[in-house]
Amino acid sequence: MDLTPTAPVDPRSRLGGAYRATAVTFFLNGLLLSTWLIRIPSIKEATGLGTGAFGTVLITPVIVSLLSMQFAGRLLARTSSRTFVRVSVVATAVALVATSLAHTGLQLALALALFGFFDGLLFVASNVQGVAVERLTGRPCLNSFHAAWSIGNLSGALIGSAFAWFGAGTTTQFVLVALLAMWASGGLLRPLLPPAEAPAPGPEAAPGSGGWRGGWNGRVLLLGLLGLCCLVAQGALEDWGAVYLREERGASTFLAMAGLVAFSVTLVAGRLIGDRLRERYDDGALLRAFALLAAAGLGLSLVSSAYGVALAGYALFGAGLSVLDPIVSSAAGHAAADDREETIASAVAHVATLSHTGLLLGPPAIGWLAHGVGLTRALVLPALLVLVVAAAAPAVFRALRNSAPTKGHISAER
Repeated sequence: MDLTPTAPVDPRSRLGGAYRATAVTFFLNGLLLSTWLIRIPSIKEATGLGTGAFGTVLITPVIVSLLSMQFAGRLLARTSSRTFVRVSVVATAVALVATSLAHTGLQLALALALFGFFDGLLFVASNVQGVAVERLTGRPCLNSFHAAWSIGNLSGALIGSAFAWFGAGTTTQFVLVALLAMWASGGLLRPLLPPAEAPAPGPEAAPGSGGWRGGWNGRVLLLGLLGLCCLVAQGALEDWGAVYLREERGASTFLAMAGLVAFSVTLVAGRLIGDRLRERYDDGALLRAFALLAAAGLGLSLVSSAYGVALAGYALFGAGLSVLDPIVSSAAGHAAADDREETIASAVAHVATLSHTGLLLGPPAIGWLAHGVGLTRALVLPALLVLVVAAAAPAVFRALRNSAPTKGHISAER
């Protein structure tokens, strides 16, 4: 992979600090989100909400997060991604604590709206920082950063499980995690990169391109649809994978959860080595190869009645999906119409909106399909979607290279 730097390379120490700070940013994003998710049962009990009402409240942060992404470009135009990362980490941490103090549905919805708003901005600003590090170093980094997010997500789940095991209160856990995030924002995130000197806007960077209506173009749409396919597949297995092993393959609860562990471990492992692979191979070719691996793994799990084979299939599925979303996110930033942070943020946000809609729609879609044709047949859909990625990715990335406003940001084929 050949990423041509778009600015003079900083001294090694500065770039090393920026790399580590960006990794910490992704880690904190995953940690804060997982800290909330793992204690949802305790929050439901504390508020006394019924299943239907609580489910409605849970939609709030998802919708607000997707909406906040649309305005990330315009907001970054007035500050910088470095500032927004540090502010968003603190604000998300405060909102996390607020969720544990809620006693009514309205209070919880307001706290979750704040949480979702800054979580969405944090996601976009983190990826803008990641793209900036890639541009300055001329090397791929986003796979490693997404691995840091996954490690943070796993850490939050383990910490939450430990607190629940020892009977510690949700508020205590949330306050401690929030203090950790605030401390990191004040110190560890200082080396984040400032805005680069921006060249004149390209012809596609119309005034107001940082808003929700600007920044949409063919490149963004193609990448967003690829991301949608990837995250529908990921969300489907995360929500239904254990259920499939338990109900369709007769596995115990422990063994069913072990399937998800195998998936998660190979997902992180694949991301940790993904950047090295991107240095050697074309992004389109990597997407095709890893998407085929994912489809083969899930297919293996669906056709075999043996638990061991199904477990291996889950591991292959995780490995196959590992590099797909990070490559799409990286391509979104590098395919922006110019090098301004707000333009990059708009491209990343629009692609992320389409992609994360897959996480929102994928699990219920599998549920509806399973009701009609059974869960085994319903899980064929994620396999088909990653096959679509395998078929379309090389052509999409060729189109991106041919139309990229700044050459060298999209890897060239070898």
